[in-house]
Amino acid sequence: MAIKINLKLSLLALTFLSLSSLGLTSKDSEEHSRTLEVTLHEGTNMAASLSPDGNKLAIDLVGRIWTLDSEGGKAKALTDPEGDARQPHWSPDGEWIAFQAYWSGDYDIWMIRQDGSDLQQITSGPFDDREPNWSPDGGKIVFSSDRNGNYDIWQVTINSGKTTALTQDPANEFYPAYSPQEDHIAYVSDGDTPGIWIREAGGDVSLFSKSNPGTSFHSPSWIENKGKTSLSYSLQQHGSTELYVRSLTSQVAQLISREGEDVFPFRTSSFQSKLAYTSDGKIQILNLSDDVLTQIPFSAKVSLDRPAYRKALRTLDESGVRPVRGIISPAISPDGQHVSFTALGDLWTMQIGDLPTQLTNNAFIERDAVWSPTGKLLAYASDRTGSFQIWIHDLSNNEATQVTVDGGSFPSWSPDGNSIAYIAAERFDSSVKTLSIHSGSIETIRTGLNDPGRATWSPDGKSIVLSSKWQYSTRFREGINKPLLIDIEGPIASLPGPPSKTFLPSRGPSFSGDHSFLPEQQLLNQNERWLDFISHGSVGSRNTDGPIWSPNGRMMAYVANSVLWAIPVDLEGNPVGPGRRLTNQIADDPTWAGDSESILYLTSTGLERVWVHDGRIEAIPLELNWERNVASSRYVVHAGAIFDGQSESLLENRDIVIDGGRIVRISKHDDSLHTDRVIDASQGYISPGLIETHTHEGLEGGEVSGRIWLSYGITSIRNPTGDPYEMMELRESIGSGKRLGPRIFGTGNSIDGSRIYYAGVPTLGSPSEIPLEMKRAKLLEYDLIKTYVRLQDGVQKEVIKSAHSLGIPVSSHELYPAVANGADGVEHVRGTSRRGYSTKVSVLNRSYQDVVSLLSTSGMTLTPTIGIYGAYELVAVDDPSIFDDPRVTRFFPGAGDGHSISSSPSGADKARDLVEAMASLPRRVVENGGVVIMGTDTPINPRGLSLISEMQALVNYGKMTPFDVMRATTSVAAKAMGYETEIGSLKPGMIADLILLDENPLENIEAIRKVLWTIKGGELMTLRDLLH
Repeated sequence: MAIKINLKLSLLALTFLSLSSLGLTSKDSEEHSRTLEVTLHEGTNMAASLSPDGNKLAIDLVGRIWTLDSEGGKAKALTDPEGDARQPHWSPDGEWIAFQAYWSGDYDIWMIRQDGSDLQQITSGPFDDREPNWSPDGGKIVFSSDRNGNYDIWQVTINSGKTTALTQDPANEFYPAYSPQEDHIAYVSDGDTPGIWIREAGGDVSLFSKSNPGTSFHSPSWIENKGKTSLSYSLQQHGSTELYVRSLTSQVAQLISREGEDVFPFRTSSFQSKLAYTSDGKIQILNLSDDVLTQIPFSAKVSLDRPAYRKALRTLDESGVRPVRGIISPAISPDGQHVSFTALGDLWTMQIGDLPTQLTNNAFIERDAVWSPTGKLLAYASDRTGSFQIWIHDLSNNEATQVTVDGGSFPSWSPDGNSIAYIAAERFDSSVKTLSIHSGSIETIRTGLNDPGRATWSPDGKSIVLSSKWQYSTRFREGINKPLLIDIEGPIASLPGPPSKTFLPSRGPSFSGDHSFLPEQQLLNQNERWLDFISHGSVGSRNTDGPIWSPNGRMMAYVANSVLWAIPVDLEGNPVGPGRRLTNQIADDPTWAGDSESILYLTSTGLERVWVHDGRIEAIPLELNWERNVASSRYVVHAGAIFDGQSESLLENRDIVIDGGRIVRISKHDDSLHTDRVIDASQGYISPGLIETHTHEGLEGGEVSGRIWLSYGITSIRNPTGDPYEMMELRESIGSGKRLGPRIFGTGNSIDGSRIYYAGVPTLGSPSEIPLEMKRAKLLEYDLIKTYVRLQDGVQKEVIKSAHSLGIPVSSHELYPAVANGADGVEHVRGTSRRGYSTKVSVLNRSYQDVVSLLSTSGMTLTPTIGIYGAYELVAVDDPSIFDDPRVTRFFPGAGDGHSISSSPSGADKARDLVEAMASLPRRVVENGGVVIMGTDTPINPRGLSLISEMQALVNYGKMTPFDVMRATTSVAAKAMGYETEIGSLKPGMIADLILLDENPLENIEAIRKVLWTIKGGELMTLRDLLH
């Protein structure tokens, strides 16, 4: 099986050799690199397994399998850094170690000899196989798998590879473990009666221990000691994690962990009276006879390749005319002669071959336009009345009418033109609705969907199809996008409403998300069904990229694996042949011409049209330009004191001379400079404009979002993932002065693996797609690339190399091996993980020496986002005055209502402990020489408000100094992005981004809450201007 790994890596190498042949590599990515060595003595959420003879330990530190003597010492790595190898378990003869690993892009069961030789893959396929446990006879391995649409307990015979399902309950069953006599298997179930269950050899099951609400069991393990058989297991609940042992003949469990101990959620293992487990970052050996606990010291050395490369930087204030690249939702007219699209926030049409005609001209956003079947009307979404609603534009008289009041996006006309289907979205819950054009009546067709794509109608108008998320199980949130067909004349299908707002600063190991989410929808009625176009592949990305039914009903077009496809279907939507690839470059936003002969689509170089039957492709010229709005005036700001972004000492009584949008001079106050326009800030404190480095800002925030950011003093934001054309639209609309807003640093959608969660993110069908993504990244001038949690580490390594050759930094949720392979940043202290638990922080929000040392030694940036894990809620409870603010009143009415961290004093104490533990990591990283920058993962919490609460939380709960927090939000953030000579500091030559505060933020971080005015690029905006 080792050959299979080598073959896979060879294929990856060939893929990226082809990328290099495109001229996308540079010497800068190869020269001046550093190789750093880090010795690890602790492991965060590390599992350990004691060998059957008690002499050896296997551990899965940083996703590699290591062995060491059971007395401790130097660990030997058996697997490479890219396998994400986890949860080792010894064979009964002590010769082999089984584990789960991610080399293939899904978790499979592998085994390796204890000396590191003879690596073999035991299971394979597109499913996740986890938590292996060797049978006492050595011939079988039991594991959990999502092969049947939920997690069941499976068994594989090693010699034959035959797999057998041992449970088939609709609930999820996981963490299986054989009894010493092999006549029972213990496991955990999350069903109607959750807890630990025991399966007998004949198939009968019985409940061993039921979990109470708010608690969860993990990793039952069998123990034989002095002739008595027991089960050990860990129990997690809010703010605590404990280890128990209970005899099979007793109803009372014995707590064996210490008070406050951070027990990791993995199996124990035993030899005679010695019980091995992991907690507090350590390997622990508990003697069950005398209750003596011994920590096993270890050292494990890892190497970090930290390449130096030249970042490709954009000119932030260069004037001049340039072509519009932010084209949103282009659509071809039924007659095939015209195109509609959004650019610079406005709606345009264009006869093919002519110049565009502007239909709207305002500061609001028009988007998602589609033509009526007659070609006389356009339906689209606009925020011009305060929130996105569906509008209809009559092309004959250029008049627009609002037709919804409950929100709407992605309109789609019925074939007869009498109805519009659209998506109405609330947090965690989207509905499909239809609007009658003549009566104005609205019907709900489906609720409970997770951000579905634009609907497409069947030719007879009786059904709609949309890209929707199909999940492999409810245990983990990731899945694929499949076409969901809904008969609109059937009964309404719905799920219960979204979860209640409950403070949950941390989640158990089975949770893999950033925040609360609805379980994946099931087929709820007979009026809906899934369409199977691609086996285990995604159709569309739940956006505007299909599937779309051809007008004649004979084909559906869609984007898959980044390119455009068409598949023949019958009139009921069933495929009647294989899909056919229509393009060889990235395609988005396909729409059919009315004769079903051609499809218009968007590429990173512009519009193209493909004729379906002969494959002919033509470029559609679109001549539209924009010009940056650059401030030209000269004026002086008289500052009482200046925090320059770098020094802890304030500059007092200074004049800042601004000319043409840049700072040309900072000097001691001089009345002779005050000959023209003077802004008096002599009683206040000037700071560089704030930089928010992790927000998801697309067009859905509307026109108001730009003013919100600026009102909080945030002059630059970084979007680590989003629609690439929306990112360009934001740059162009804000840069041209069409809308107010911060400076945009952004990228396209995350590069993810074979499964995804978020709408808009394509699944990766093959590493050969990555050169296409890199080409678009270069053409659209990405500021960074983010890889996501289901991308295997070997592919991420090549993405990092490729991106660096273009001068583009890379960030992700992953710490190791990303840090060893040159990744520039890591997002979130916790963050989504494919493993079901974080490798950066435990369930008690504690991070250990491995995390701190890897971050601080490498210089990899950490964006903590602790607000989304309870810190925002704790700030709201501790300091409700944060909501006594005209910005909150104007932009977020009700934001101060209903905040609570617990219904009991003890629960509140635990919640506070959890937040303080998480908030301490950024401080420890900075104290050890690492790099922390500020970001919040908005819009989970409100824009702007989330950043100032994050800053306040890191000072109050994490004990960072206000100075370090201010630097992390200004100069350090700018340097991390490569723009330290342009923004983030106040000195001559820098772009004039500055804010006025009425108190010193280095003495009281709460001073950042009162921004009196904001200057961005030399343009002054008062709070009154931004509120209205």
